Amino acid sequence: ASSSAFAAPKGVEARQTSTAGSAVQPWQVAGSALLLAAAPEPAHAGGMFDFGLTLPFVAITFLTMMAVLNALWYSPVTAEVDDRNKKLLKTLSEATDMLSKADEMQVVYTAQLREAREKASEAVKAYKEETSKSIETQITAAATARETKAAEVKAKLDADMSAKKKASEAEIEKRKVAFVKETLAAVNL
Repeated sequence: ASSSAFAAPKGVEARQTSTAGSAVQPWQVAGSALLLAAAPEPAHAGGMFDFGLTLPFVAITFLTMMAVLNALWYSPVTAEVDDRNKKLLKTLSEATDMLSKADEMQVVYTAQLREAREKASEAVKAYKEETSKSIETQITAAATARETKAAEVKAKLDADMSAKKKASEAEIEKRKVAFVKETLAAVNL
């Protein structure tokens, strides 16, 4: 056993010598060595991969905590968020509807306002035409009345003047005769 290239552990040599007549084969020794080399070293308490009873305990605790959090926290919060989203969508939908109604009303009011302005413009135009016709009629009537009055005054003045001429002709003739007589008397003719 000392001549082989592989040295077996001390316990293996002791077994070889104690078994009467059975020899340990080298392949058995190599297999045992590989098995020991591949086996993990024993974990120390608090190590990184301590797979004792803590792994199932941690898994059960984690799943229990997930179930409790889901029941007590995530479900109510999710329900509240969903309710809030529904209310926001409803409010947004109502706002959109109101905005579209407001746009329709604005179009209607704009059309009504345009029609009212056109009617007002036509009314103002008709009033201006009526007023200008009325003013022209009044001006024409006033001019006619003025001309009529002027003609009446002129006729009255002409009549007064001709009446005064007729009335004064006798006086003029009388004064003319008196003047001629005085002039002739002054000249002694």
